[in-house]
Amino acid sequence: MKVLSLGYKALSLILCVSFAGALFTSCKKGDDRFPPIVTQEEQEETVESSDASIKPDSGKDIRQLQVALPYSDLTIQCLSAMFYCKNNGLWESSETGLSIDTDALSSVATNYVVTNIECSSTGAGLEQVASWKSEGNMPDLFLAEDSSAIYKAGYSTELNSYLADDVYLNARQVYSGAFTSDSEGGVYYAVPHFCSARIILGNTDYIPTKMGKLPAKNTTANLREYLVAIKNEYKSVSGFASAYQMIPYLGSAFNSDIPTSYMVNEEYKNDKASSKEVINDATSYIKGLYSSFLAQDQIGGADSIYSRKAALWVDSSANIRTWADYYPGSLYLLHLPCSDATNEGVPYISTYSLCVSKESSNSAFATEFATFISFDPDAQLLIYRLENMSGLMPLTRNAALWDFICQDEIFGYMAEDFRQVMDNAVYCPNSFDDMMFAKTNEYIAEYAKRLGEFDPEKCYG
Repeated sequence: MKVLSLGYKALSLILCVSFAGALFTSCKKGDDRFPPIVTQEEQEETVESSDASIKPDSGKDIRQLQVALPYSDLTIQCLSAMFYCKNNGLWESSETGLSIDTDALSSVATNYVVTNIECSSTGAGLEQVASWKSEGNMPDLFLAEDSSAIYKAGYSTELNSYLADDVYLNARQVYSGAFTSDSEGGVYYAVPHFCSARIILGNTDYIPTKMGKLPAKNTTANLREYLVAIKNEYKSVSGFASAYQMIPYLGSAFNSDIPTSYMVNEEYKNDKASSKEVINDATSYIKGLYSSFLAQDQIGGADSIYSRKAALWVDSSANIRTWADYYPGSLYLLHLPCSDATNEGVPYISTYSLCVSKESSNSAFATEFATFISFDPDAQLLIYRLENMSGLMPLTRNAALWDFICQDEIFGYMAEDFRQVMDNAVYCPNSFDDMMFAKTNEYIAEYAKRLGEFDPEKCYG
């Protein structure tokens, strides 16, 4: 590989006392503002912005990391070699993460030793991390299903001192809402790696003959009409299994394009009357589907989704690969419904982030590797090229990467839609390690069974 004068410059971050991107209790709303990162030592001063460059390694000391990532050994080896090449001016300017020969890349002699113990496709939960801890096998860096829960449990370390001048953070590339979703009170505890979205999935076996398949983007009125047509033609089929799972995510759908937080929790704190109106609109819509027998929960016997007797159901796009295997050739995808045809909708996004263990003796190196594989365009292209990432999306604006993802046979057309509205995203949990998520889902499941009137206060803890 030829020596390349690296073109990556650090984001000029003005460090100040005030931190505007505080973590919301439930969800965070996306925006274009990239927040300052304040370290302990810098809280009393303002530092002039300056360019930074990646410092070459001495090549003498072995730099080791143990990671827990859902990637193959080849991917880990290639990422490590790419990281080394870019840190030492050895990256060929004509190469990209899509074009680089993996044999050539993995054969590069480096002083980086990165070993992987692997984890699930959307990261480790609290139980897994606790197991690593008890077994004395805690990795330096690991993908977390819920970074907030991991941090609050005391397993991960604060990253401010490492992120303040990180060379891979770029306000023009990284979605600021995703980045601040891994922080609380000015303290950053993880690096967002990729994300999923809440969507509706459908079985093509039950598309109504006269009406045809519903467009990917649709209105609530169209969805109701679609379900009526399904029920008229397929008498013994569940029109919309577990439709109640849409309730926490319908705030924006019934409120034009104005983003609202998960279960309208933040809005509820500010104005109970206004938030209840949004919630009641969403819940009455879902309740109408149930009362009209257009949708149903599990009613005895086998679950209608797993028995292939469900026309529609709600889930995370992270599970698309599993559903595609379970419904080979008969799976299609829809966005959450909108209140009107001109409404583009607001994506409800769950991030899966990289945490640095409190026990790591290589925290600085681990953090830099985390931001590199999350935000460097070539590293991201390499991951999506080598791994099956269908249903998962990046948290950067890189055009080449999004172009590649939008070619995906299953998820591509939906990824193209999300690509256009990611700046409006609401960041929500998708893990039962998160108390808000667990409590809300538990309560709404009971609500769907008609146990009393809907009480939003019971969803807020």
